Amino acid sequence: MRRLGQGEVRRGAARARRRRGRGDAETRPSRNGSASEVPQKPSPATPRSTRGNKSGSEIDTSGAALARTSSDRSPKVTERRSPRSPAKDKKRPSKISELESQISNLKDEVKKVKDELTSSEACKTKAVQEAESANEQLTAVTVKLEESQRQLMDFSAAEEARLMELGKISQEKELALQSELEAMQKQQLADKTEIQVLKQQLDTLAESDANHSKRLEEFKIELQSLKEELHVRADTIDRLQVHVIEVEKARMETKEESDERGRQLEIAKTAIEKLQETICFKETELEASRAKASSLEEAVNKSHEADGENEAVVNSVLQVEIERLRSDLEAALNINTNLEEKVNQLQTEHENKDSEINNLKKVIEEKRPEHITESEAIPAPIQAELETKLMKAITDVAELKASLMDKENELQNLLEENETLKSEVSKKDGESMKKYETVVAELELAKAAEQDTRMRLGYVTEEADKSSRRAARVTEQLDAAQAVNSEMESELRRLRVQSDQWRKAAEAAAAALTGNNNGRLIERSGSLDPDYNSIGGKMMNSPFSDDLEFESPKKKNSGVLRRMSGLWKKSPK
Repeated sequence: MRRLGQGEVRRGAARARRRRGRGDAETRPSRNGSASEVPQKPSPATPRSTRGNKSGSEIDTSGAALARTSSDRSPKVTERRSPRSPAKDKKRPSKISELESQISNLKDEVKKVKDELTSSEACKTKAVQEAESANEQLTAVTVKLEESQRQLMDFSAAEEARLMELGKISQEKELALQSELEAMQKQQLADKTEIQVLKQQLDTLAESDANHSKRLEEFKIELQSLKEELHVRADTIDRLQVHVIEVEKARMETKEESDERGRQLEIAKTAIEKLQETICFKETELEASRAKASSLEEAVNKSHEADGENEAVVNSVLQVEIERLRSDLEAALNINTNLEEKVNQLQTEHENKDSEINNLKKVIEEKRPEHITESEAIPAPIQAELETKLMKAITDVAELKASLMDKENELQNLLEENETLKSEVSKKDGESMKKYETVVAELELAKAAEQDTRMRLGYVTEEADKSSRRAARVTEQLDAAQAVNSEMESELRRLRVQSDQWRKAAEAAAAALTGNNNGRLIERSGSLDPDYNSIGGKMMNSPFSDDLEFESPKKKNSGVLRRMSGLWKKSPK
């Protein structure tokens, strides 16, 4: 495409040279005729514009042609040889001034034309660059079009192979689905038979559950009766324990009271023994005094019988002795009274002790009354009676101990019986719990079996649902595959139509670009300056008027490129 653009530029330069040749042929007679006249002033040379992007020969030729045409077309001041006259000599300075003013105006116009030429050269270079970029874009578009056509061919071949594979896969899937449907139907028949078997098993399990529930109710009733009996035994044991505690308290109280009474009896015994010793001592003293008195009486009697000599001395001695004996007797009597008082006190104390012992006896054993006669007693029988009472108290305490031992033995027997009952109840509870656990285990097994059957039933139903869903999904896949096939066919048709459109668009773009390059390379769209037409149509009649009146190819190329980009965007990614 770049070579094509360069060829167009060369052809444009050749046309410019031909036009320049025609202009030279027209101006050559005027040059020959005016050689003898006043020499013309040299026109200012137009500056040449250089371009780095284009070739130097083409740009120089175009610039030289423009300079020559401008110099050829510039106004010339000629003088014709005529006979001089004074009027003409007077008019000559005014004409010279007019010519100078015209020359200055022409110089200004030439400068403007040069500026316009430089701007037109810049526009021309820009147009050439745009043409080159358009050519490059066209080459890129053609390459992309070729690649897209190749990809389209590959894609169509791959799609045809894919359609063949999809057809084979759909056939294989149909065969597999038919086999799966047959297997599912067989599985459903087997599942139905298994469901019937499981229903029968569930019925049997329900019956066994009912029997187990009845047995469990019986065991519960028996266990409740055993618990009630155990509560009754526990209440009796509690009452016996309370009774034993009360008996033990009474035994301790009686033991303490008996110990206290024993201590009091020991004290009374020691006091009685001391009193008995004092009484015996006083009795011996009384007997000695009585024997002494009797001996004195005998001595008095003997003295009466003897001589009455010394009767006064004897009487005095006897009187003194009698007084002494009387005093001793009074002292003995006082002692005896004191002893009697002490004995009475001891008797009262003994009676109090006896009453206390009787009260104790009444408390310990049914409180038997015993009447003790109040009379003066001899110390020996009192001691014997006290000893008998003490022995009775000891025997009573022994009897109480024996009764307590009997109660303890009875309590021990009751405790042993309670332990045996507890062991029996625990054994029965263990047996009932074992039976209950066995029943519960059987129930759990039955429930587990029922759950298993239900799970299997659910699994079978789920498998049936899955098989039905799988069949529906397979049918949907078949429908989807058919839809995909139809979509692929429509896509292939659309791609073919689009490839045809691309090809036609590429051909149209190539034709437009080639037609544009074969025609005029640069066309002027309008005047670049409003003062451009003020040069009296001189530049409009120049041979480069066609070159100056150019239209930018960007407008034409932009439409083609826009169409190509739109088609490229519409292409499937």
